[in-house]
Amino acid sequence: MTRLILVPSAQTDWRVEGRLVGDTDLQINELGHRQAVADGEAIAAMMPSVVRYGPEQATTQTAQIIAHELGLKAKPLKGLREMDLGHWEGLTIDEFRDRFAKVYRQWRSDPTSVEAPEGESVVHAADRLGKVVQKLVRDHPGETIVLIVGHFAYAVLRCRLQDGDYRRFWDYVEGNEGWHEVVMDAPSQNQDKPAPPS
Repeated sequence: MTRLILVPSAQTDWRVEGRLVGDTDLQINELGHRQAVADGEAIAAMMPSVVRYGPEQATTQTAQIIAHELGLKAKPLKGLREMDLGHWEGLTIDEFRDRFAKVYRQWRSDPTSVEAPEGESVVHAADRLGKVVQKLVRDHPGETIVLIVGHFAYAVLRCRLQDGDYRRFWDYVEGNEGWHEVVMDAPSQNQDKPAPPS
């Protein structure tokens, strides 16, 4: 059994403002720094041996703080990058809803059915992230692996690896519950296959 500790990147000013961040590079704010320290302290009790993270600035800063608390070296993986929201990045949720009402309703009801212009779909992100997780589980069997990713990537992984559908996708994107543990047996099992659309 391999344990994955999924950690969403710490808070940024854009997140406070309710903006669609995607893979935009942003620094974590003061509260985000405190969140990362607290996450690191809590995760230490689980004795992880591996820390991997996506390449965005907020994710990198979060990972460096957590790795410091764990006494481990963190390594970036391009495949763990946040979902690319294309032309929608930077819009607040209210702005997005006002400008693209029909698309907003569709995206909220079925996250797998919409792709941002010049961006990435949930289905594509799930495939990309799933391949990275499969390799990590294969390379570190029986270990506890910490993965620090952006909030959309976190939601995709929770839905794919734990739920098997995307009904709680927006709960995970918008929630503030922090890190979450997922236990996996082997990369070939059903939990590592793309989840069907809800």
